[in-house]
Amino acid sequence: MRINYKILLVIPVAVFLLSAAILINQYIQTGELLKRSIDMKGGTVVTINTAESLNIDALESQLKQKFQPIVVREVRSFKGYGTVIETSTDVKAEDILAAVKAMGIDTRDNSIETIGPSLGAAFWSQAQLAMALAFIFMGIVVFVIFRTFVPSMAVIISAFGDIFMTLAFMQLFGIELSLAGLAAILMLIGYSVDTDILLTTRMLRETEDKTSDEKIKHAMKTGLTMTLTAIGALIPLLLLGLSPVITQIANVLMIGLAFDIMNTWITNVAILRWYCERKGMK
Repeated sequence: MRINYKILLVIPVAVFLLSAAILINQYIQTGELLKRSIDMKGGTVVTINTAESLNIDALESQLKQKFQPIVVREVRSFKGYGTVIETSTDVKAEDILAAVKAMGIDTRDNSIETIGPSLGAAFWSQAQLAMALAFIFMGIVVFVIFRTFVPSMAVIISAFGDIFMTLAFMQLFGIELSLAGLAAILMLIGYSVDTDILLTTRMLRETEDKTSDEKIKHAMKTGLTMTLTAIGALIPLLLLGLSPVITQIANVLMIGLAFDIMNTWITNVAILRWYCERKGMK
């Protein structure tokens, strides 16, 4: 039974509108569309390494009574546990260490990283430029490959949907955009275009005597295998949680790849099927 692709388009449209609502709400609440990490806005990061896990919630609650803003999170490694405390540049790292030490926590194994507001703003500007240029050059390559407006735009729309929805749901899940997150977003552009190009090539350039539905099913088997293999490789990185950088990259890619499945095999398929019907292709 052939599924009406026009009805299926309701799903990505609804998710797109939900993503827009999340970003608008984020802007109303904070004045910014995206939550940015210390890398992108400046601040101080104090990392305390311990042999055993600390009570993160209790530590954060006590520190907030003396310092604002404060964000405390835990990272794990083969050597033990790390407690990461993020604050603004107005708060002295030495005062934080003294407060933590007063709680009976060994703070001797620590590291301090400070990024000024101007440097953070410069990173943020460069991050926006990098994402814009990556997307523009991706679009140019797609148009050069297919040289047809509708199929090329289908690829670009699907890729844009992946990035837009991923950024929105990062806010929903409380994932700040950092340099690691930016790297994941740039990787995601490549991941999303891979499956879209595979689908478009199968639909437009395969010369075998197959219907559009048969070409879609053939492309879907290969495309889903690629995407699910990537997701499978990311799961151990999330479970181990060995590094905050690797964990954030894995989180962002997992979200983006999930949306890529929807945008490629619903949005892009719908546009290509409509295009093939208009051109009289079976």
